[in-house]
Amino acid sequence: MKWLRGYIVVILLIVCAYLYAEYKRPPVIDWTPTLSNLDKIPYGTYIVFSQLKELFIKRPEVLRVPVYDHVNNRKDSGEVYILIAQEISTTKTDEAELIKYISKGNTILMAAEEFSKSLADTFHFKIKTDLFASKILDSVTLNLVNPAFGGRKDYPMQKNTVDGYFSELDTAASTVLGMNNFNKANFIRFNIGKGHLILHAAPLAFTNYFALTGNNIRYVEQALSYLPKKATAIYWDEYYKIGRGGPQTPLRVILSKPPLKAAYFLALASIIVFMVFQSKRKQRIIPILEQPANTTLEFVETVSRVYYNQQNHRNIALKKVTYLLDQVRSNYGLQTQLLDEAFELRLSHKSGLPLHKVQELVNMIHRVRSNETVLPPELMNLSRLIDEYNKSRV
Repeated sequence: MKWLRGYIVVILLIVCAYLYAEYKRPPVIDWTPTLSNLDKIPYGTYIVFSQLKELFIKRPEVLRVPVYDHVNNRKDSGEVYILIAQEISTTKTDEAELIKYISKGNTILMAAEEFSKSLADTFHFKIKTDLFASKILDSVTLNLVNPAFGGRKDYPMQKNTVDGYFSELDTAASTVLGMNNFNKANFIRFNIGKGHLILHAAPLAFTNYFALTGNNIRYVEQALSYLPKKATAIYWDEYYKIGRGGPQTPLRVILSKPPLKAAYFLALASIIVFMVFQSKRKQRIIPILEQPANTTLEFVETVSRVYYNQQNHRNIALKKVTYLLDQVRSNYGLQTQLLDEAFELRLSHKSGLPLHKVQELVNMIHRVRSNETVLPPELMNLSRLIDEYNKSRV
């Protein structure tokens, strides 16, 4: 068995080497553009979300509801609403409520690679991605146009990441806040009533990777400086990235209401309890069987009544003789074809019935067989002799 121990040692060494290599292997970087404030991966927004706590007086509040649910009939002013996602899809109803919300003195910052067509039509802009330029150069850079930020500076980003820009723009209604190195606007602002709608065409500019590249955190801070520092409330949207808060099931309406939730789980528990107890094997009901009745007496009475009605005494006598002789053959092995003196002697000897009684019984058998009719007294006498034989036989 030494060879087996050798194989086991080799296998253990291979497993240990594999585990060591897995332990030493550098972690795989997840480059998924989640844009979530919870993610510290390159394309999460954990750093920017954390910076909001330093840049503003109010602490940001995370929302996971559609924009309509938050702004509908809201009367507050001085609020900041930040939506950063790869795509922001809104309806005309959403946009009508957004405009009302902004006009009351609130500010909304939207950064996305795609906006809904209805929003683009309402504010007369179009977004494109300059794929050709990004293929030629190592990266497209971003900058802000406001001279107060110390002049135009380029903030680079990884290739094929921040190439979005506004290809068409209503310059009369909007203000350009930032451009790329091809002088194409990617950061604009609309004044609506007392508030502002700020749009950015490169949402990855607010990610961890961009903020940690060179001095790009400066660009993020300057871009966010367009938001009112003394905002009464700051809301950070996560709905357009990870969906609603709470249960993400078709039952979320039921699960969101405590009474409905309690009723639902009570019904579910009742069904489970019912299934547990009903799943046990059940034996079908066994019917009560009546004890078989002894109908021998009834049968005898019926047969007797038939013979009595027929008044055929000879037939009854012959049947009794036949049954008697069959018993003699079965019990004593005697031949019954010839009922002579020798038969009488052997039957008396074997059965214990006195010889004169046997002779009387045999004579009665001969009489029944030879006569055409048998009278009732004769039938009764035959029955008496047979009973004496049955009682005395051994």
